[in-house]
This record gives sequence, C-alpha cells and structure tokens, in this order.
Amino acid sequence: MKNSPFPYSHWAKILGVIIVCAGIITILTPQHDFVTISWGLVFIFFSKEKRDDEMVQSLKFKALTVAVIIAFAFTHLYNYIFLNNGHAITVSISAYHFLTLTLIIALGYFYFLRYQATLK
Repeated sequence: MKNSPFPYSHWAKILGVIIVCAGIITILTPQHDFVTISWGLVFIFFSKEKRDDEMVQSLKFKALTVAVIIAFAFTHLYNYIFLNNGHAITVSISAYHFLTLTLIIALGYFYFLRYQATLK
C-alpha cells in the first residue's frame, strides 16, 4: 500500500521507543520534561505497521478519536476540580501532558482493537 496516511516508516517505532525511554529518564530529574515522551509517542503511533492495510488505518483512526475525547474530558475535569475553586493548589495540564495522555490512550486502545480483530 503506497498511499498510507502515516508519515513514518516501520523503523520509526524503534526510534520512538528509544525517545520514550530517554523521556522517562528525564521525568526522574527535577525538570519533568514531557516533551521527549510526547515526541516518542508521536513516532510510535504515527508510524506504519508491518501489515498496514485499511483495517489498521481504520483502527488507528478510531483509537485516536476515542483517545482525544477521553483525554479532553479528563483534562477538563481535572482543571475544573483543581483550578476552578479559587485555590490553585496545582498547575493546569500542559499541552504536552495532554498529548502524552492522548497518545498513551490511543496506543493502548489501538492494540486492544487490533487484538479483538484478530480473535474474530
């Protein structure tokens, strides 16, 4: 399939895993850098699968759609509970936190959907 909507080759998953591992190490430092993890997850999710057909593309789109809704609802609820009462005891969720949460949910749901599709 030549016209895949995913811009990265299959090898980009390996690069993404390496970047995520480096990002996990940076979380242990005082900077708490989620940018690295976000980039790694982008490479992992948006790279092609070994068998990249219409079903895989449909499952990835469905997983991403559900993940954006869940992550947005969680972010909105978190910000409402902790920031709306006038006692700002914490900071708002950043865009990188939102992206990381969205892609973690999307990856997990995609692999669940793919597993479910192989059982049928």
